[in-house]
Amino acid sequence: MTALILASAPEREYDYVRELAQQADCIVCADGGVRHARACGLHPDLVIGDFDSGTLPADCEVIRLKPEKDDSDLMCCAREAIRRGADTIWIACASGGRIDHFLANLFLLEYLGREGIDALFFDSRNRVRFHGGGTQRYTADPAYRYVGIIPLDAQLHGVTLRGLKYPLTDAELDRASVISISNEAVSAEYSIAIEDGRALVVESRD
Repeated sequence: MTALILASAPEREYDYVRELAQQADCIVCADGGVRHARACGLHPDLVIGDFDSGTLPADCEVIRLKPEKDDSDLMCCAREAIRRGADTIWIACASGGRIDHFLANLFLLEYLGREGIDALFFDSRNRVRFHGGGTQRYTADPAYRYVGIIPLDAQLHGVTLRGLKYPLTDAELDRASVISISNEAVSAEYSIAIEDGRALVVESRD
């Protein structure tokens, strides 16, 4: 089951959200994300939050949280989606706004990866995946011209890139001086191998 989770970060471009919603099995909103659903003409299946940023919706299933909690509303949405059977989770409307929220939303991909969930983070120009090591293969998408690898650890060891314009073999990448952005696919499939370390793989539109 594919769950689309709408967070509550600032968003003005909704075409990508509507496209994702057409392919998702359910739509979950994190608190103020319900306003994004309504802006897209979507009816969420579930809304979760403490509702400190808006009015409690009355026309859909709601799980109300206490404002004093350890997990973010978005994390609570992800946990509940998994509990209900989601094996794929797409996150949208989660970039921009407060940088601490933006980074926490991105790092949620690592949690989902550890849980065995196929997770993607979207905004209008980018999609992001977690790479936990080993060899991962990706299908090149002309809509996303650029490929960037952002280390989550201080260093990545044994990095090998194939099918990209700028290949690497058994290289080290340093988080403090990232040289692994603005790459491009040159074949129908490309691969990213990391012997030791974790990273985010960012595919971006021009």
